[in-house]
Amino acid sequence: MKTHRYVLLLGTSLASPLVLERAIESLAVEGLIEAASRRVSGPSISAGDARHFHNQAVVLATALMREALPARLKQIEAALGRTPNAADCVIDIDLACECDGHGIVLWRDDRKLGHTLFLDLMQDVLDQLRGSHL
Repeated sequence: MKTHRYVLLLGTSLASPLVLERAIESLAVEGLIEAASRRVSGPSISAGDARHFHNQAVVLATALMREALPARLKQIEAALGRTPNAADCVIDIDLACECDGHGIVLWRDDRKLGHTLFLDLMQDVLDQLRGSHL
């Protein structure tokens, strides 16, 4: 069984960031959380969006193939209470990239990495992987 490593970006607009911890616990059922970034809070990066967000990145090591992962992430989001077109974003989990065990990026979704915040969070967890193999 081949292990795949994915950098996932997590976000919530709820007042409390506790749902990020619940999301990480749910993701851990799918494999091993090998790294987690610092948690950051701030205004939405989208123009005209007045919401405040909590964001974090994690590296998930799993047997799931990249093609199967988005559907599983949507299931986890729904289980945590995300509903389409809701005023609050209860949880958002996006696949940012796939990497190897040394933090080398094999594939990335630039649509998910269009803001420096997300690039910084991704870099944080990739650096953790790189540091663990020195």
